[in-house]
Amino acid sequence: MIRKIPGIIISIVIFSAAVSSCTILRPSSKYNFNDGLYNTSQFGKHKVYVLKVDDDTIAVFPVIQYKDSTSIITSKRVNYTNIQKKLRDNKISRTFYKPSFDVDVMTIPIKYRAATDGFPNQLNNNFNGAVYGGYRIDAYHLNYQRTPLNNYKQNVKHTGYSAGLYAGIGNTLIQGAEIKMPNFPIEYEGVLLLTGVAANVAYGNLTFGISCGPDFLLDKYHSQWLYEGKFNVGFTLGLNLND
Repeated sequence: MIRKIPGIIISIVIFSAAVSSCTILRPSSKYNFNDGLYNTSQFGKHKVYVLKVDDDTIAVFPVIQYKDSTSIITSKRVNYTNIQKKLRDNKISRTFYKPSFDVDVMTIPIKYRAATDGFPNQLNNNFNGAVYGGYRIDAYHLNYQRTPLNNYKQNVKHTGYSAGLYAGIGNTLIQGAEIKMPNFPIEYEGVLLLTGVAANVAYGNLTFGISCGPDFLLDKYHSQWLYEGKFNVGFTLGLNLND
């Protein structure tokens, strides 16, 4: 059963890479503070509708949600604008949150393996490519900053956070010291199935973070490999695919 997985994973990675070559040619709506529904707290359920009036003004409408999952936008409008009088520069400061499902093409350029069976701990920098999917929250922090002309300019800082699962393929050097067989006669680059969990931070359409999970050697020596099914920790880099 496990021998059939690599072809599926390779197909997914190739398809995702092709899609990513298109997404980097156009700006993604996920990274811009656009009109739409937002949460007022990171994990809360209270929503507001944000309407962009012009470059420096937005209107925020509270949203009432009912038990049958229907909702309405109320007429209680609050404006955030650069011409409001302020007692201090940061008087108007608000963060809006948007949850979503995240899909990334991800690589793990550095991987740490703990010492095992007399073999020392090590850092690997082999190829490791994976498809990642998880829950994501994008935060848009709004404030108005004073300019040298003594007026205020709208400023929005965006940060994304996500956590989820990944699966993919990688390679590692297989040699006698890592195989539980006396006088192992060959040395080669083995193909690995990568699985695990990852937590990422996003800036623009790029993500980086940490991963943790086991690797599985996809050949007849898998049961003799010292690191078969053992957890490792990695540093991740990714490119977001969905808006």
